[in-house]
Amino acid sequence: MVDRNEQLWKGKRGILFRAEFGEVEVSQNDTVTFDGFDSAQNLLQAYFIKKTDGSEMTCTHAANNVATITGAGTNVDCVYVAYGYKA
Repeated sequence: MVDRNEQLWKGKRGILFRAEFGEVEVSQNDTVTFDGFDSAQNLLQAYFIKKTDGSEMTCTHAANNVATITGAGTNVDCVYVAYGYKA
């Protein structure tokens, strides 16, 4: 992982949300784990964008705040944005 940055904000009823953005290198069927989000609520969304051409990579996110990138190729540099409930 390279440079993880975060932004916090309060939603309605005092719920604290967190957004994280940074850079990561991924390969085919690679996983990225985010540790600053509530594991009971999990990620709301995660986006991974290739630095080379700006295209979005296919990504699924599941329990324990793990995002799985499919179809990335090998050693692809990308930027990401993830958001959800703060841990």
